[in-house]
Amino acid sequence: MELSVLIAGSGFPKLRSAVTLLREDGRATLVDTGLVEDRPRLLAALRAHGLGPKEIDCVVATHLHYDHCGNHLLFSRARFVVGATEFEDARGFMDAFHRDASPDKRDTADILRRRNQAVKDFYVRSIVREVTRNLDFYERVRTGDPRFALADGGCVLGRSIELLATPGHTAGHLSVVAHDVRVEGSASPQDMLIAGDALVTRRSLDDDGEGDPHLAANVESFRRTRRRLRDGYRYFVPGHDAFVDACEQVALEAGA
Repeated sequence: MELSVLIAGSGFPKLRSAVTLLREDGRATLVDTGLVEDRPRLLAALRAHGLGPKEIDCVVATHLHYDHCGNHLLFSRARFVVGATEFEDARGFMDAFHRDASPDKRDTADILRRRNQAVKDFYVRSIVREVTRNLDFYERVRTGDPRFALADGGCVLGRSIELLATPGHTAGHLSVVAHDVRVEGSASPQDMLIAGDALVTRRSLDDDGEGDPHLAANVESFRRTRRRLRDGYRYFVPGHDAFVDACEQVALEAGA
């Protein structure tokens, strides 16, 4: 298995999500597709790896927040894998968004506040704005486009890509375990956790994590998931960071 971080994630103010490429047995899989505005950057990173959009076979969404699925529709031949609970929750949200005739989508904003135990106003404003920017994709979610393949934790894609249920940030959040990845400095292949927002940055690996989550459907589930992942893996790609070795707490040289 080859793993490359095409776009390293970042926190405030940009909130750029990591985009990770997995290659195995001639197949190419992306985990998350980043912000809409990162499209040129993503295409350039793919070209550097000898790939175009039509050569991506599968796109896994850790969840359907705007910063993680802004470029799915670039990949016309890929199937879109997403957690079943995540998909149904997003469809319900988009139904409400579609019906909301209130100024500035105030009713939709209220739904976000009710659905999440922890949510900063910044995220409410951002989600409503960015759904509008990526409306074609979210309308396909709402109408149940057949390209979406619904999955649960425990599903395996190919030989070495395992989906892991990691609820908390959203109820249907998935992380991805890439097995048998070659890591610089390691004599044997290793398992890598592509965490999505179950682990937001490398600070999530500290004892106190990142303090209270800024956005979580269920705060206690988020904390339990964070502890479980932190104790179970050494190598991570957090949702908004670069490739991290938990033992060293440094970013590794991996991918582009």
